[in-house]
Amino acid sequence: MDVHCTADQSDSLIYILENGVRFFPSRRYITARSGVVINLTENSYRFLTLLLKGETDKQNIINQVWHEQRGAVSDSSYYGQIYLLRKTLDQVGISSAMIKTLPRRGVKYMGKVEMIPDMAELSPTPLNHNESSGMQENKPEAEPVIRELSTSVVSNINNKFSEFAWFNSRHFHLLVTIIAIIAVCWLSTLAVAVFIFLI
Repeated sequence: MDVHCTADQSDSLIYILENGVRFFPSRRYITARSGVVINLTENSYRFLTLLLKGETDKQNIINQVWHEQRGAVSDSSYYGQIYLLRKTLDQVGISSAMIKTLPRRGVKYMGKVEMIPDMAELSPTPLNHNESSGMQENKPEAEPVIRELSTSVVSNINNKFSEFAWFNSRHFHLLVTIIAIIAVCWLSTLAVAVFIFLI
């Protein structure tokens, strides 16, 4: 199968990964064999799709994942997205080491990838678990656990490095020094005022 297919083609596929994990691009989620379902953000979905198609170049990935920003994103956004994908893989039972950093080049998915057609995309109506009695795959009885990677988590990771940079900056230390001087002056004035009123 051609690895470099269009977005429409990749959305009609199911990617089967290590340990029976399945990635459904059209539905924007990844499932574990145990039944755990993790919904992906738009950027996570785009990034994972590119990795599974074999894309490794950092700039190509940035241009395609963040195409609305015309590729103008910070390195912390890029590396934060890699962190989220690794965390997602861990949650579904695939080692996070399957996403390998290629120094000065990008990243690469190192695991096996098998692509099959998504039959739900080809059928006119989606099948309900209760209505598809005989046609349903052998699945666990319990409802799958659904976890979402919220955008607040993504923004927290993206801002993590900038927050620490502020606390260690010269401007922050100057601000703390000025506040300390003002506090000492105010407390001294207050102590003198209290002393004068008590005498």
